[in-house]
Amino acid sequence: MKERVSDLMSPAGLVDIERMDCNIRDMATKADENGVLLRPHVKTHKCIEIGKKQEKAGATGITVSTPLEALVFADAGFKDITYAVPLAPDKFSVIQEIMKKTNLKVLVDNPITVELLDNFSRESNTEFRVLLKVNCGNNRAGVDPKSQQALRLAGKIAQAQKLEFKGILAHAGHSYAARSVEEVRRIADYEQEIMVTFAKALKAENTDLEPRTVSIGSTPTVQLAESFREAITEIRPGNYVFNDYTQVALGTCELKDITFSIQASVIGVYSDRLVTDAGATALSKDRGPTHLREDSGYGKIIKNYSEGSIEEGLTISSLSQEHGNVAVEGEHHLRPGDRLRIIPNHSCLTANLYDHYFIVKDERVIDKWEIHRKRLDE
Repeated sequence: MKERVSDLMSPAGLVDIERMDCNIRDMATKADENGVLLRPHVKTHKCIEIGKKQEKAGATGITVSTPLEALVFADAGFKDITYAVPLAPDKFSVIQEIMKKTNLKVLVDNPITVELLDNFSRESNTEFRVLLKVNCGNNRAGVDPKSQQALRLAGKIAQAQKLEFKGILAHAGHSYAARSVEEVRRIADYEQEIMVTFAKALKAENTDLEPRTVSIGSTPTVQLAESFREAITEIRPGNYVFNDYTQVALGTCELKDITFSIQASVIGVYSDRLVTDAGATALSKDRGPTHLREDSGYGKIIKNYSEGSIEEGLTISSLSQEHGNVAVEGEHHLRPGDRLRIIPNHSCLTANLYDHYFIVKDERVIDKWEIHRKRLDE
């Protein structure tokens, strides 16, 4: 392939393969040195080739957010998958089919769901491997680990004829709202404390409830955790493979660690602004770490990609579907047709807007990898 990045039609999603390989290797090393399993969340990239790189580096399984992701990666030969969204009854049948291809674990956090899954599993003669979702402060989903209801629900799973209680899982997504590295570390420590304490409570309630899996993870908490407590068995970071401007603002990485970027073209030049062809369908409308920076815009325009410096005089101030407005401070020498490199605020959302990645080394395109982002019924 070997064409220059600057020759690609814009907007284009680019992945720097050398930087990405470094990120993958560093996270695998951290897991290995701390004696925990690494189960990366592939919702960030949705790409078989990247998942295989993570597996080759030492990942012992993967995490997914949709049945389609589970199916695509199962068909590609991935044998150990956690579907890390509380299971909805309308997905029982499709999950049952995917389990014929791979070792798949599902999440629950509600007694009604457990009852329905119990009934379905017996009627279909299908064994489900089940994790109990735990609320560690994110307040999105999960049981209260300090409650008797949580203990009872774990017992209900374990007692079900065709359900196998595999353990507990938490996600400290609220770490993205932290205002300092120290706050991220406090959230990481609390996540571990909650999970270790709950694991002990389950064992004390009934030795059959001792969780074999105690799973935690978000990229900020995993990156900034200094160590992992003995009872923690696995970590599930996802964003680390690409990173983004939010991670930079949080202090979990530097600009040079960002591997995913968007190439855009200048299509209009005016006295107070530029217009690019990278609108909401190229960047997403995630405003990024607005609680940390005065205005991060809709991504950051890079002045020098190899050096990792930001073009401070240009701010992506607004987006329509296919247009990006760039506010200008000071002089510039840009004109229609010039190329801009943009790092996204949220790489997971932005990557989901593309059909494939252009894989780049030394500003040359060396390959093109598919992004599996469609729905099962498409």
